[in-house]
Amino acid sequence: MRKIMALWPMALLCLGWLGVYAQSVDTVAPSPDLLSKIRQRADKLDRKLTRQSQKYLQQMADREERLKKELHKVDSVKAKAFFANAADRYRWDTAAHAGGGETYVSHLDTLQTTLKYWAEKGGVDAGSGGIGSAESSSGGIVGGGSGGAGLSSALGQTAGRLNTLQSDVNQSSLINQAISERRQQLSQYLSQYSQLPPGVTNAFNDYKTTAFYYRRQVEEVKSEINDPQKLEQKAIAQLSKLPAYQQFIARHSMLAALFHLPSGDDGAAALQGLQTKDQVQQIVQQQVAGGGSAGAAAVNQQMQQGQDQVSQMQNSLSKYGSSGQDMDMPDFKPNNQKTKTFLKRLSYGTNFQLSKSTNYFPATAAIGLSVGYKINDNGTAGVGVNYNLGLGKDWGHMAFSNQGIGLRSFMDWKLKKTWYAAGGYELNHLSAFSRIESLNDKGFWQSSALIGLEKKYRVSSKVQGNIQLLFDALYKQEQPAGQWLKFRVGYNFN
Repeated sequence: MRKIMALWPMALLCLGWLGVYAQSVDTVAPSPDLLSKIRQRADKLDRKLTRQSQKYLQQMADREERLKKELHKVDSVKAKAFFANAADRYRWDTAAHAGGGETYVSHLDTLQTTLKYWAEKGGVDAGSGGIGSAESSSGGIVGGGSGGAGLSSALGQTAGRLNTLQSDVNQSSLINQAISERRQQLSQYLSQYSQLPPGVTNAFNDYKTTAFYYRRQVEEVKSEINDPQKLEQKAIAQLSKLPAYQQFIARHSMLAALFHLPSGDDGAAALQGLQTKDQVQQIVQQQVAGGGSAGAAAVNQQMQQGQDQVSQMQNSLSKYGSSGQDMDMPDFKPNNQKTKTFLKRLSYGTNFQLSKSTNYFPATAAIGLSVGYKINDNGTAGVGVNYNLGLGKDWGHMAFSNQGIGLRSFMDWKLKKTWYAAGGYELNHLSAFSRIESLNDKGFWQSSALIGLEKKYRVSSKVQGNIQLLFDALYKQEQPAGQWLKFRVGYNFN
């Protein structure tokens, strides 16, 4: 009895801890850090979308003004009437393009609905048993469910930023639709002329090209929105374990509103009276059996024709949609780098080259680092540095030393498939040095002019290997005479 009484305080303490833990596992409040990151990312993407939209809209206005001037030479009266108030069409404001619907972006919809869930639950979902402070301490995703004015204010600010981003995504879709309609109007207007000067045709092609790149830019932003951060993914993954959250998403998301998705008891009621898959198959079989062998043959023929039509549609989409070509510009080949940011057009590389030993310096390994800018899908230009590491005379006389350093500029251009023409200009310090001050002597710097072939191959989705065979047109001018043929291997990281 005394032992039991002695353990009673310990038992009370354990029950208290269990009570705290039981309360914590019921909490689903987001952490301030998560909400802050969502706001920052929404702001960044919204600024990018707005900035790019304004840039392309100004270009569209300029292209139409140029087209107007060219058509003014053909028929000034009609051109003046048709292009009246043309500049007002290309404005980035909701007043000019009001009345549109919602544009669905999956991850943005998930975030908005999740914020509504948090706000409705007040940071606490009693009895859900899904997320608690135990996970919060490790992931920093959810808090302790204190709620209050601080959490309410943070949820409101975050929801406001996401609503602004959604509004601007809607706006960009409306503008794209307006541009598409305007392009059809321009096409119909030009069709009344049997023969147009090259200036008009070129101006209209520039207009269509700019419209294409604006659509591509909007899609780029949407893809960035649909690429969530790890913190967001982890939070949603944890919430998805809660039945209450699943039901809320099924009822209140934009996707549910678009397709009227049923959930829970409402779903059973909504599906009453609809034919099941088995019932539909039974009806089809009865119809085919009624026609005998001829009926079955007719069905097979219709199915084959349907498959052929689907294949034709897929080929058309592959030709005109996937590659980015336009239906009335079949020869247009888009530059997929044009809509990417400056940083995303950079590629980083390294290469390695061995040189034989001579009377002047031992065998060396030239290690190069470079950064290239993708001009378009076919060509890259960039700069780099290289360091010549001395290796010694042979395996029995290995010795590391500073044998030189160099600066590089390079460019490659696609010839066919994975073969490229490569070249560049290099300035190399080919003498051994032990101090940085030794590099100031200009007399030790020598030039190389390289041209040759490059073979590229894919190592992984983000790593590309390359093999170069380059001729040095200035090898005879080097003292001592350098290698006339250089063989290099390397890797590029995108």
